[in-house]
Amino acid sequence: YLTAPFMESNVRGIYRDLSQELSRYDEAVYGESPDADGAEKIALNIKKLTIEMGIASDLGLDTLSKDVPYTGEEILRIGNFAEELASEKVTGRLYVMGKPYQPAQIESTVYAMSTEPVAYGLLGIDRAKGKDVEGVEKQLSVFNRRYVAPAKRIVARLLTQGRPADDRQLCSIAGISMQELEHARTVAKSLEAPPDMMSMMAQMAGMQQLRKDSAAGRGMSEMMSAIGRQMGQRNSYSQQEMDFARAVKEIEQAVLNVHNYRKALMESPSIEMRSMLNALDGGYTAPSPGGDPVANPNTLPTGRNLFAVNAEATPTRSAWEKGVALAENTLRLYRERHCDSLPRKVSYTLWSSEFIETEGATIAQIFYMLGVEPVYDSFGRVTDIRLIPSEKLGRPRIDVVVQTSGQLRDIAASRLFLIDRAVRMAAEAKDDGYVNNVAEGIRETERILTEKGVTPADARRMSSYRVFGGVNGNYGTGIQGMVTASDRWTSSSEIAQVYMNNMGAYYGSEEGWEEFARYAFEAALSRTDAVVQPRQSNTWGALSLDHVYEFMGGLNLAVREVTGKDPDAYLSDYRNRNKVRMQELKEAIGVESRSTIFNPSYISEKMKGGAGDASAIAETVTNTFGWNVMKPEAIDDRVWDEIYEVYVKDKFGLGVKEHFKEVNPAALEEVTAVMLESVRKGLWEASPEQVADIAELHTGLIEEFAPSCSGFVCDNPALQDYIASALPEASASEYRGAIRQIREASVSDASDGMVLKKDRLQGETEKETTLVSNIAVAVLIVALFIGGGLLIRRRRKSSGI
Repeated sequence: YLTAPFMESNVRGIYRDLSQELSRYDEAVYGESPDADGAEKIALNIKKLTIEMGIASDLGLDTLSKDVPYTGEEILRIGNFAEELASEKVTGRLYVMGKPYQPAQIESTVYAMSTEPVAYGLLGIDRAKGKDVEGVEKQLSVFNRRYVAPAKRIVARLLTQGRPADDRQLCSIAGISMQELEHARTVAKSLEAPPDMMSMMAQMAGMQQLRKDSAAGRGMSEMMSAIGRQMGQRNSYSQQEMDFARAVKEIEQAVLNVHNYRKALMESPSIEMRSMLNALDGGYTAPSPGGDPVANPNTLPTGRNLFAVNAEATPTRSAWEKGVALAENTLRLYRERHCDSLPRKVSYTLWSSEFIETEGATIAQIFYMLGVEPVYDSFGRVTDIRLIPSEKLGRPRIDVVVQTSGQLRDIAASRLFLIDRAVRMAAEAKDDGYVNNVAEGIRETERILTEKGVTPADARRMSSYRVFGGVNGNYGTGIQGMVTASDRWTSSSEIAQVYMNNMGAYYGSEEGWEEFARYAFEAALSRTDAVVQPRQSNTWGALSLDHVYEFMGGLNLAVREVTGKDPDAYLSDYRNRNKVRMQELKEAIGVESRSTIFNPSYISEKMKGGAGDASAIAETVTNTFGWNVMKPEAIDDRVWDEIYEVYVKDKFGLGVKEHFKEVNPAALEEVTAVMLESVRKGLWEASPEQVADIAELHTGLIEEFAPSCSGFVCDNPALQDYIASALPEASASEYRGAIRQIREASVSDASDGMVLKKDRLQGETEKETTLVSNIAVAVLIVALFIGGGLLIRRRRKSSGI
């Protein structure tokens, strides 16, 4: 089914003053008449603005020495951050299956799908033609001005004309001739051909049916000649020709598909409904790749059955290239933050969705950190790995720890075995001139295990364990409920211990599959300097999806518990296939919060939806609390202050409180309860006025609508005491009475008519489940009796009895 429609964040106006200062700085530094003194004054203004707006904190920049201007590199980061905010793709109101997008939503989604591919195609053509594009991608404002803005105008024209572009229009857009287009297509076709002999033979065999008679010899000869010509053509093209062909193909696909994207978005809702009914009737459902349409337009039209990936062919060659680039990016970022030193160990999260959609790019990162590379067979499968020579790697081998989700474990066990073997292989490498962090990490793990009382033999065996996941085949970390039941723990160390116990099963080999050994995971996490989480979809971010704080946050918390320090935290951002990158967690949270829950355009669009959209905002606030527990430095007081200003004080004048009351008052109860719990737990240093305002709103909602009885609202006595303490005596008494009444009602007999709908439905579901289970057991017993009788009769017949 379709995702929510996409739109731009539209926050440029909010950051107008900063954008103007950044433009003035660029003119003072790079303009026709450079002005060093003026640039320094502007740099100080930029610093003042970024500190006031909290952007300096998001980017980890200096906020204390206000008289020292930021460097050119730091101002570049600020400029790119501001541009990212302005061009970030956010989702609108939730999609309702079968209900078409509005025309404006279709257009904004087509823009999101097409603009960047057109822009990168134009850039690629300019680069292939030898134009000066050095550093354009590094400075996002320049790239947006030179390529993204023209690309938007191109997409607008194509949408207006209402028909697909033809070759002549394509040439006009790309600034190339028809001859150049045809040549680029010929080169691109050659480059698309599989590089290995067996795959090319299979491809040719599909084009030419070999005869079984004497003509078969002639057919094979022709096929081999074609292969030879193909290989010869491939080798005859220059790098410039190949780069030009790839750029033309990129822009061709984007331009020619604008019309197709709009058509597919219009038709998808009806296709979904037909497919659903057809499937329920036992019909065939056509296959489709997964992902959001911006990251992977091939998901359109929807209404098809998602397929996964051949795990044995991962990481693919393209995924390997991305993985190498991202690993190098990780090391560069770490060096910049840590005085040119390298991390000793990096901990990775593996998710099935990312694995499928990137074809194993995070596994490629893990391999490259260890200093090993995949070995491909003639069918493109990764059947082996080999060491990258130390002199070629040019750096120490980096140790790793991997936590796998349950779904990834189920579909890609062989890749986990390869990672385990890669660790052992890297540990045994003899690297003259470089420290082998993998070997040192294994020795350190063995020492820790021995000190914990593990026998020397077991400590030696477990010292190289690096792949861990849910115990007993579980699919989650088991800490989400614990985090939100925040009155039941006093220290985050308790959560870290539960996380390590729940995620401490070893999944690195068939022999030890699912083995749980006390201290193995804990010891493996020693020496970890960074944690990495994949992000491949435009539909969620670190704040809007609870599994991110559950997995990445849990891993971060466990590392802090083991090592005593907070590791660096990075997201592997695969959303833009033309520019994969690593992004620091706090920066990512800054971009997401500013472009969504603090963005009046986003909030206004969500307010056009219903209860589900209101719940989505409440969930984001709850996840903010989760991150505050897992990695306190990722969530500043400023974040909570802004939540207070937007959702309690309604700073944008959108009528937020009235909207929540109309469509989902329980969501606003949740938001205010989470805010108050953040204060109670010492995560947010709110003022007495803020606490009083939130408590008044929260208890007013409970008085008007009754408690929603989520974990924060009804199941946290310590929070209830805290809220009551912030109220006048009469209000506190009414508040306690409302909570007491609803809790008593929720455990009373259903016949009194006062049981909460949520509790009642859950009870009915449990009864139905029990009934179904009892029926299933009875049917199974009868089937066993019948089957046993038939088996006895058959045996008697066969034996002649």
